[in-house]
Amino acid sequence: MGLHRALLIGASDYEMRGIQPLPFIAGDLTRLGAILTNHGFNDVQVLARRSGGKQISANYINARVIGFLRRARRGDTAFIVLSGHGVHARGRDYLVPEDIDEDVHPFESGCVPIDWRQHLDETPADHVVFLIDACREGIEQDSMSVAGVREWGQQQISAALRRKVAYVYGCSPAQLSLFVRPHEVVQDGRDHGTRSGESFSIFSRSIADVVLSHPKGEPLSLGAFKETVQDRVTELHRAYKKKGDPQILRIVTDIPTDDFFFLPHTAPVRSPQQPPWVGSGDVATMSISAPPTAHPPRPPVAFGPPATAAAPQTGPPQMPLPPAKPPDTAALALAPARRHLRIRWTRRKVILLSVGLAVFVGGLLGGYQWTQTQYYVGTQGNHVALYQGVNDSVLGISLSKVLRDHPEIELKYLPPYQQKQVQATIAEDSKSQGQSKVDDLAVQASACKKEARRQNGDKQVTLTEDEQKLVSLCGHQ
Repeated sequence: MGLHRALLIGASDYEMRGIQPLPFIAGDLTRLGAILTNHGFNDVQVLARRSGGKQISANYINARVIGFLRRARRGDTAFIVLSGHGVHARGRDYLVPEDIDEDVHPFESGCVPIDWRQHLDETPADHVVFLIDACREGIEQDSMSVAGVREWGQQQISAALRRKVAYVYGCSPAQLSLFVRPHEVVQDGRDHGTRSGESFSIFSRSIADVVLSHPKGEPLSLGAFKETVQDRVTELHRAYKKKGDPQILRIVTDIPTDDFFFLPHTAPVRSPQQPPWVGSGDVATMSISAPPTAHPPRPPVAFGPPATAAAPQTGPPQMPLPPAKPPDTAALALAPARRHLRIRWTRRKVILLSVGLAVFVGGLLGGYQWTQTQYYVGTQGNHVALYQGVNDSVLGISLSKVLRDHPEIELKYLPPYQQKQVQATIAEDSKSQGQSKVDDLAVQASACKKEARRQNGDKQVTLTEDEQKLVSLCGHQ
């Protein structure tokens, strides 16, 4: 079964006269990397602001991308994000490296072509997705003698790459990939899941928000991903009243965008202890696999906290398994928080029905014994606990008990969306998966608790490397 790998490269510390630095990029990619990791990606590399003052040079970018493609294995999905300044010249797209020199002529000869065609032909990976957030403002085009952005995103794909590679651009020809500066504030007075004083790329932030809000383990097609990211881009563009029309995403690929699922999909596994009346997959998986009878209109997606955030969960990520007929991919990407509640309530009813049936056909004891092979993460007062069983009762008999209490994980220090998920309970298929989820919540709560102390003036607060990856989620969701 293939793995999901991600390589995130950001060029931001430009020193050349005429090129504006992009200091927000490192934060963008760190946040996105943490979200991908928590969403089931096996290998996530974030390359920005190298230690020792070393630049994100052209040679460094090329070497990292080539090595990443060569290390991929058959069945893998490779996810490559390129962020920085970009130019288009003589029919090709380029990422501008940090070591670009003003004496380079022509200018694009010192840049990195977004191509790697030979290495894409040779990589064993099943699919490679490039996300290009590089057609930026901030370059004095006239002084560099380059063609500019008018043709940006006209990538050509050789026949050998059919059904393998997709390029997703943060803007269309004649557009720029915009970003929010620290002094800019939301103009409509609404909460859009951002904070004043932040600086971020609209495209990169939208990618992160869409992945974060999508239920873990459910497939997400390239087409649905593009549409939902576009909705978020448009929302942020209007919220900050950016000039002109919102940037329009562009996909260049020969892959049918509604048939290509690129987020990790956790396949249902039937436990040997499961009674025969329980289906071969859990309710969440079964409910999205049925072919749709109609495609309803897509309502707008609200990304403000906490309604759309889906709690990052752990578990063995696997390659997507395409259904016999494509699922309603638009419905998968919309209203994930409400969908989680509906799925959880449906699952609860199925469990009750199963237990009730067990009473009649096998006796209450057999049904109860099965429930004790289940686990969930829930609340115990104002903190988190791991439970054995299911969160229900039959004939006045409780079907769960506290397995491990965790008073150190206080609900108030979790992001609002995770508080709601824990309060609604997070079902897991084994004790180890349940404890792994608790461990993730513990790191998140610790990061938010330390951040609260830091904001209250405690200058002695130090965060671990894992906490640093998660602290940005404390105030965003």
